Amino acid sequence: MKNQNLKSWALLAEIIGGIAVVLSLIFVAFEIRQSSQETAMNTRAISVAAYQDLIAQIITINNAAVTDAELIDIIRRGLEGTIDPVTEPNDAERFLRYRINIARHADLACFQYQQGIINRERLSATLGIYLAQVVGADREGLPPQDSFLYPGLRECVDIAIAMREESD
Repeated sequence: MKNQNLKSWALLAEIIGGIAVVLSLIFVAFEIRQSSQETAMNTRAISVAAYQDLIAQIITINNAAVTDAELIDIIRRGLEGTIDPVTEPNDAERFLRYRINIARHADLACFQYQQGIINRERLSATLGIYLAQVVGADREGLPPQDSFLYPGLRECVDIAIAMREESD
């Protein structure tokens, strides 16, 4: 009788243990699912914040170009190629710095694209100012592949140009 009672208790303990394992697995699956959802939400939040930062940079660049009459003239003359670095070194330097800022913006957009933070459409949109003011419509400002200072920027520029040509 005692042996039978002990076997019953052992069987009951085994059943309870099995149920506990199943419940633990269900709990772990629920936690993994919840963690995956949180990760996806965090990824979307990072993407949104990154794109907002790129837009803020574009606005800052545009505001500098719109609110400063002297800079507007320097940019116009720089884009026309009429700034003489010998007789107008300060204007040439300001135009160079302006273009460097635009190139850094393009580099950041490219880096975010390479990391999967922004997609091709957003890359093309955020490279618009770079294409318009550094590269130019006929690509005369596009340096050869080996002269790009930023890894992968040429590839990003080519993607953006191709997307613009597809939409035309």
